[in-house]
Amino acid sequence: MYSDIVTVFQDRECGQGSCTLLVPYIQTFDEYPVITAMFMYLMGQLGNLFGGSLVSNYYWFTSAFLTVPTLLLVREMLKIAEMRKTPPPRLLWYFVVTPTFVFMLLVNWYVIGVFFAVAGLRRYLQGGLKASGVLFGLSAASNLITAIPALGLLIASKSGRERVTFVTSAVAVYGAINLPFVILNEHLWLQAFNYAYGWYIEYSWMLVLSADIWTPLRHSVALTVFAVIIAGMVWLRYRRGVTDPVVLAFLSMFGYVFSTYIYTPQINLAFLPFFVLLPVASGYWEFLAFDTANSLVILLGFSQALLPLGITYSFDAFTRFDLIWWIAVIRSFWLAKFMLFSRIRTLRSALPWTGKGALKGQQQLFPEDVW
Repeated sequence: MYSDIVTVFQDRECGQGSCTLLVPYIQTFDEYPVITAMFMYLMGQLGNLFGGSLVSNYYWFTSAFLTVPTLLLVREMLKIAEMRKTPPPRLLWYFVVTPTFVFMLLVNWYVIGVFFAVAGLRRYLQGGLKASGVLFGLSAASNLITAIPALGLLIASKSGRERVTFVTSAVAVYGAINLPFVILNEHLWLQAFNYAYGWYIEYSWMLVLSADIWTPLRHSVALTVFAVIIAGMVWLRYRRGVTDPVVLAFLSMFGYVFSTYIYTPQINLAFLPFFVLLPVASGYWEFLAFDTANSLVILLGFSQALLPLGITYSFDAFTRFDLIWWIAVIRSFWLAKFMLFSRIRTLRSALPWTGKGALKGQQQLFPEDVW
């Protein structure tokens, strides 16, 4: 079965099959941020201490150690759910027993960054702005995408002083972790950003724009769309009175992924907390359909898990209108639906196309809004 955990390790640490462990950002390139890259390296070093296949040992150590942030993430979610009076069963059905949570933990390290981000969200809700900033700085140093909800919290902050405290602590931690690697090998550190910037359109709605997945439009469109979303969030905050930090964090996370040209399936790990804490989907079955479609992108495209059933699927990322092309495009536009037509009460009352009369009879139409 395909596993990003194994594939990236082999590509970065075991070039040409030599498996000579090299230090990320100092001796070798790694596209993942520093904490994740060093985690990968340390798991390889642990695997080297035992006989047998280094790659197999590395995989098993990685899987075992990822259990720690996974369990801590569930604990953080339980604390936030209790704070917001969210029914405990939602954590089970919208988080733990989901295709993304069960399957994606086998293929990627996103859970590390998601844990730090959710822990940072909890501390923010408790008023610990400095601690929250520290945790989001750790999240960014693990995976920049998982720290995107910090933009929503920045907009939700009540004063300039709060924003300075939050941003300063986040930047200080991120800088302290990255600075040694910048000093030791600036070229390799910058190469990680250049690598992501130069990537093609992958599983995004932008696939409909052009048959050329390398089109320069992907950069300008992404920047423009995200700028519009951020402007909309500021308008909601200051003109429509949307102040809930969780709602604004949700908008920034979903908005960024909708606007970017790279929407890999593991990113959905960063979405699951918001499905638990907010009535984003119209109901459980819509959420499950969305999450299943997300998992199908990897299951059909990269995994051999269906071979025992006699099912084979030939996938070409460069072919338009392929089955996975359709799944990816529909899934990407689904994010826009969640942002614009969610069941979140504060948004339904604030958005102009849902505001008038949107709350009339909401207890009958949207019973999950009343927790």
